[in-house]
Amino acid sequence: MRHGALPMRPPAPDRAAVNALGRVRLQAAAEIGSVAAAPGRTRDRAEAMREPLHRIMPFEAFWMAALDPERREHAELVACGHDDATLRYMAGPEMLGDIEAVGLDRSSRTVTAHDTPVPKEELRVWSDFYAPAGFLEGLGVGLFTTDGRYLGLLTMLTDTEAHPTRDECELIAMLAPTIARAVDPMRMIATSARMVRQAHAGVVLTRGGGVLPLPDLPPHPVLDRGSAVLSVVTSQLAQGAVYSSFLCARQAGHLRITALACPPEPPYHLTAVVLVSTPPDLHGLTPCELEVLGLLVEGWSRLRIAAALEMAEFDVAARVETAATKLGAPTRTLAAVRAAREGLYVPRALIDLSPDPDLRDEAAPDGRGSPATVNRVVAAIQAHHGRRWTLTELAETAHLSPRRLQFEFQRGLATTPMRYLEHVRLARAHDELSRADPVTSSVGRIAERNGFSHLGRFAAAYREAYGVPPSQTLRRPC
Repeated sequence: MRHGALPMRPPAPDRAAVNALGRVRLQAAAEIGSVAAAPGRTRDRAEAMREPLHRIMPFEAFWMAALDPERREHAELVACGHDDATLRYMAGPEMLGDIEAVGLDRSSRTVTAHDTPVPKEELRVWSDFYAPAGFLEGLGVGLFTTDGRYLGLLTMLTDTEAHPTRDECELIAMLAPTIARAVDPMRMIATSARMVRQAHAGVVLTRGGGVLPLPDLPPHPVLDRGSAVLSVVTSQLAQGAVYSSFLCARQAGHLRITALACPPEPPYHLTAVVLVSTPPDLHGLTPCELEVLGLLVEGWSRLRIAAALEMAEFDVAARVETAATKLGAPTRTLAAVRAAREGLYVPRALIDLSPDPDLRDEAAPDGRGSPATVNRVVAAIQAHHGRRWTLTELAETAHLSPRRLQFEFQRGLATTPMRYLEHVRLARAHDELSRADPVTSSVGRIAERNGFSHLGRFAAAYREAYGVPPSQTLRRPC
């Protein structure tokens, strides 16, 4: 170079090519948004997003999967470029361990192979599968629901270190919430729930008997895990029902329970959406007639019904005839069919068929107990939920025996006193965690203030109720 000459600069990037690439990526991002909003099967939407994602970042292998939290396994939505052994590993519980080590289940930022929090060689998925297959780079991004629960994972692998670029990582991170909405099984479930008129509470029932919150609707005590109502729903689903509706007796009347089987979509652990709504027109049917109809629906004879309800057989026959007339049915068989079709019955599991003699002795003159006794205990729990209550102490508050209190709670709230206490404690802890400053508060102190003495059991119950660990609620930004 001559003395005094300016140093040579690297050639400027072709601005036209850069602009063209930007337009391609923006068009691909728009296509992903359109696919995410489209109806149809989850796997179809996932497959439709693979090609526009390839235009954003060229890849040799692709994997998108949804987590089954009960089995700690991922259900594959779409994959390409991996052999069968790799796919088996990625679907299994060991892959979830790799994901947790990298932190992809806690943050929605993209993670590339060269910037993992732990060396990629320490991750079995990389050392045993990706590296031997010739992959040099790639990225992963966690998919999360709108309320912050880890939903699944997207990975894209390359055989060159030229990809992913910083721009590619940033764009895919921006698209991750849209991709998550496209494959979130709750989306279709929430749509189904909105079809049930006047529903004012609901939960989603899982394969393992757990309950998850339903978007836009609060939970309800009759839908607590282990409740008799959910036992009825589980039994009906096991018999192949995809829809059911029945009544649950409460002190102030009846609630309508509607169960809709979830579509068989990955990750397959969601079984039904269960909703609480105001009852339909009961056609003047009395509580006793609704119970009799429930036993008729299950095929009981008049003699068996009479024995179970401690009534004379002729009285049962009269009630059946009256119920059939109110339903406009000429026979008891047709009355049972119409009651089942319209959900105008109380299932057997929600009827006290043979109360203990000791319980009948403690009952009010009408034989059904006093709502005031349950209200007294509910008020005590609401006012002092952090106290170390025992069942005996709660029963003393109501001036009843523990057995009688259990009976009254099952009749009035379809749950037990101690389960109701845990429900209140979890709700108060959730509210406090949502408002607390993570700098000055801790999960342990909040759990203890709300009556939980064992942090591990609190964390397990909280995750079961709200779908996320309590620590995630505490650190979630406002």
